[in-house]
Amino acid sequence: MSTFSKVLLATDMSAHAAKLTGCLVSLCPDTDTEIVLAHVIDSDDDADPHGSKYQKIQDELAEYKKDLLESAYEEISIITPKGDDPCDALIKVTEDNDIDMILVASHNKSFLKRALQGSTTFDLARETDVPLFISKDEEDEEDEEDLLDRVLVATDFSKMSLDALNVIRNLHEYVGTVHFLHVIEHSRNKEDYKAKRDDAETFLQELCDELKIFGIEAEYSIEKGTASKRIEEVCDKEKITLIMMGKTGADMDEPMSLGSTAENVVLNVDCATLLLPGNDEE
Repeated sequence: MSTFSKVLLATDMSAHAAKLTGCLVSLCPDTDTEIVLAHVIDSDDDADPHGSKYQKIQDELAEYKKDLLESAYEEISIITPKGDDPCDALIKVTEDNDIDMILVASHNKSFLKRALQGSTTFDLARETDVPLFISKDEEDEEDEEDLLDRVLVATDFSKMSLDALNVIRNLHEYVGTVHFLHVIEHSRNKEDYKAKRDDAETFLQELCDELKIFGIEAEYSIEKGTASKRIEEVCDKEKITLIMMGKTGADMDEPMSLGSTAENVVLNVDCATLLLPGNDEE
């Protein structure tokens, strides 16, 4: 069973974005998955169907389609919406086509500065209400790792933060190891910290035991401090290949807003990330 039945691969035609096809294959191994390839055209010259720039865009999108056809996907369409705001254009494509996951690439060089000024990736992270996969540009990485080799699930035990479990269960044949991480950011005193840690250990062990039923290796760690910083440290230490986390935590009133932890992970952690918006409705 596939978690995602219709996905949007949004490309800016960069070399890094071309790697999104491999990420899509990892996250959507079911070749019945419908795929929409999109590039937002933001100038009149690029939109001219008789112009060389337009033809180049179509040729590059055709290469994406060819790669996916060779991976046995059949339902592949190409869309080139025109708009001044790529985020708005992609959200409209998502809504019009019943997309249930978006894949984009971000470029880590000067990413913080660009994000604060309003990058498409960061705007999508804030505004979309479907899962968003963000591939990070790791220029120094010589060998491409298996995206699902070591998956980090950052959780505060809210329902939203555990939506990653549904994705992992459906990908259990392909997932290597899952590392659950819980960060205790605040405690009143030593006794309160110990109580929180004891409760966390019990719940995390239950999560590990559940995944082992599906044949997935699972482990956990508990850290203290700022969640986004501990996530970054654990990613480096454990050689994490993919972070799965909710857009918001248990203390957020608006489920579709972007929490501070997710925001900092998107901005600062050099690891592919799957942001899950969650749904608090029972």
